[in-house]
Amino acid sequence: MKCPYCGSFCADKTLYCPNCKQPLPTGEPTKPSAPPPPPPKARGAVLRRIGMLAVTLVTLCAVGIGVYKLWTWIDSYRLTRLYTRGAYTPTIDTVTMPDLRQGHSIAFYGKDGDQIFLPEMNQSLSISGGVARLEVADSDWFGPSVADVDSADITMSPMLISEKGHKTRLPLLNFTIDVPESPLKISSPANDRTTVVTSVYPLILNVVPGSTVFVNGENVTPSIDRSGLLSTNVSVQPIGDNIITLIVRTPRHRETRKEIDIFRQHYDIELELDTTVSDKSASRTMAVTGKTEPGAMISVDTDYLEESLTIDMETGRFSFIARFSTIGDNVVRFRATREGKEDAVISFTVNYLPSLAEYSAKAWAMDYKQLKSLFEQWNGRVFQCKGELIDSFTEGDTQYVVMDVGDSNEQQLVILENKSSMTSPTMGRRYVAYADVSGQHMYKSNYYPMLVARYLDVP
Repeated sequence: MKCPYCGSFCADKTLYCPNCKQPLPTGEPTKPSAPPPPPPKARGAVLRRIGMLAVTLVTLCAVGIGVYKLWTWIDSYRLTRLYTRGAYTPTIDTVTMPDLRQGHSIAFYGKDGDQIFLPEMNQSLSISGGVARLEVADSDWFGPSVADVDSADITMSPMLISEKGHKTRLPLLNFTIDVPESPLKISSPANDRTTVVTSVYPLILNVVPGSTVFVNGENVTPSIDRSGLLSTNVSVQPIGDNIITLIVRTPRHRETRKEIDIFRQHYDIELELDTTVSDKSASRTMAVTGKTEPGAMISVDTDYLEESLTIDMETGRFSFIARFSTIGDNVVRFRATREGKEDAVISFTVNYLPSLAEYSAKAWAMDYKQLKSLFEQWNGRVFQCKGELIDSFTEGDTQYVVMDVGDSNEQQLVILENKSSMTSPTMGRRYVAYADVSGQHMYKSNYYPMLVARYLDVP
């Protein structure tokens, strides 16, 4: 055997080299020995690296969470500013619902595609064109009984849901709703006090379907149609003031009480018009019929066809044909006379408006310079006015529109009193109007020709 350490030859089965004294292999396999443990300094370095890595990971996680929370807070703060006092602040306006109920319109603003969720109503509103609107009738906020209730304090907690599904709770929306009154719209008479010359007057009004209506204490609810329209006749006595009391009771509303005065003059001689006699005419003549007491005579003070006057002395029935010389309002006045009694006089107004074909056939082409100087001599003359509407204004119940009838080189303004069927013309749009001269009107410190527009349409 040769010593692996010093190379000396030794006898077989010798355990130690006689030369170097090192142990000799015995021929049996030896087990691999475990690696020697690292020195103490190396172990400390490894532990320090692991600790630094853990601290780094924890720090990165903390920074990431902090950045996310900061971004979320900034985004929430930005939205809060926008929806509190910025461009997205919701607006609340009073509106009238199609069924006459008073309500409020709430407008939310934002980006197209986003949604506003209202948990109190379990309703989502889609933002389109930068706005999402919700209209709610005021009565919907109250229960069946409102006898002891004055108002309701409403709180809504809207939530913004972005197009990607991100949810943001918006600032609370607080407002107060008063208990509404039962809606009542009176079409006839047009005013709270009106004068009539007939014994029967047509009362026309609209209420919310399902309302209960009393006229002078009589329940007329069965006469209301499905749309809420009530049309009934009331008796008018020749005693002066006839007070008509209306009471409307609509569920979830306060009771509405309204009084209208229908005045009918008291005469010594009985005299009245038939209810079929209209206050409008498309013809220059119109039949007028009525009744007086037997034995009384009828005379007409205004223009009429003399041969048309007839009277039945036994029944008091009479008729005549009135003539109208003015486009617009014309007064018709006649009287009943009888010996020993004071005359009974009836006077009423008829609005004469010829058809468009007849009216426009008389229209002159616009001569603005002559019209400005000859408006008095040309009073009643019909003109065709073409141009753009640049402004509108009202005085009392009268609507006026300002039209520029000039060309592109010169502005020529006329004031049109709008008595056409088009009640809401669009400013900035061109129209054609057939109108008759009525004088002058001041507009922005200057006088301009004024005409009454009987017909107004898009050219």
